[in-house]
Amino acid sequence: MKKIISLLLICLSCSFGEENGLKNYYVTQKEKNITVRQSYKTVNPRKTVGRKKWYEVDWNQGVKLCPEKDFNTGNGTWIVNGTSHVDSLNCVYVDGSPYTRSILVLFARDRNDLKDADSSWILINQTIIDLKGKNFIVYKGIGRIDDRYVKDTSYAVRMEYDLIVDKTELRVRDALWLRKGEKVNEKQSVLAFNSDYYPSSDSLEVLDYPSKYYQYYLSFRSKKDGLESVLNCPKLTQCSYNKSANGYRLPYYDEWYILQNAGQSKVFSWGNEFVEDSLKKYADIHCAKNVSGLYPVKRYAPNQYGLYDTYGNAYETYFVLYDDNDYLAVNPCSISGFKNPGKACRELLRYKCLRRNTIVNNATFKMPGFQGLRMVRKLE
Repeated sequence: MKKIISLLLICLSCSFGEENGLKNYYVTQKEKNITVRQSYKTVNPRKTVGRKKWYEVDWNQGVKLCPEKDFNTGNGTWIVNGTSHVDSLNCVYVDGSPYTRSILVLFARDRNDLKDADSSWILINQTIIDLKGKNFIVYKGIGRIDDRYVKDTSYAVRMEYDLIVDKTELRVRDALWLRKGEKVNEKQSVLAFNSDYYPSSDSLEVLDYPSKYYQYYLSFRSKKDGLESVLNCPKLTQCSYNKSANGYRLPYYDEWYILQNAGQSKVFSWGNEFVEDSLKKYADIHCAKNVSGLYPVKRYAPNQYGLYDTYGNAYETYFVLYDDNDYLAVNPCSISGFKNPGKACRELLRYKCLRRNTIVNNATFKMPGFQGLRMVRKLE
């Protein structure tokens, strides 16, 4: 909460709305409206802990929040990290967003003491995965894929926290938005070096396709959502990792495996044996054969956690921490160096999306796939 409060205190220099004799209304205008104003609806919280609430909505869905008994009652000030307005009944209308992100809404009785404010997080194309206190089985390969003694192993994991997870892989649309106003390495543009994966080199025609992995997107979105970045980058080529930060990051391996399998203690979410008919529900099983590149997110069904493309589309990366400051982004299904990626990945490699017009041969499946990302953060 410390980092969030410091962000909102900066916003207190913004202009205040009018008083109606009963309430003080305060709404920040951090960005201009970029979409047609949509309808607003009252939604039930996905999770409530004390005076904190989390709501889950889809892209472009506006949310209406009103004072509630025993929650945000009494005279107070609405503080919103986004575009919104307030009506005469002191209900706040928070505009939807076409981008995957979290919007924080505070109801403060004392603008000088935000620690006592009621908080509501609006999660746009994000979902809460309840993991805390639960045990899971994680599978992993041992040895080298060209070793006659290659085998798989499993181990038990107990999770000590819940996660907020993007329902989809980061899209080109999101990446273009995150880059606005930020210092970036232009050589690592959204489509650079990977245009063969898209049906068009015009980014406006592939807005809903997965974006290329670029580690600074984690920091850019954390900044927009008022969170502390896990990456400390005094220079674009020099970053250290802040494990205690509350901002967005890549999942760690155990988390990634649990998310992919929707918490099922099996090799795949449907069982321990590979079944192509089961896979085609979640991914394009012809992606490799047709060498057609990537496809838009949400084209296939989500898994039991509500997450899309965990078995297909872009390769998702995860973080490996060497100590408190050093990290590496790794592809869990990579077979570079002929390392054993585990049974699930060995099966899925045959279906991975390849560059358009690639000549398919036995060596093709040793080529790296398109590296995308799915952001997560701890639920606080």
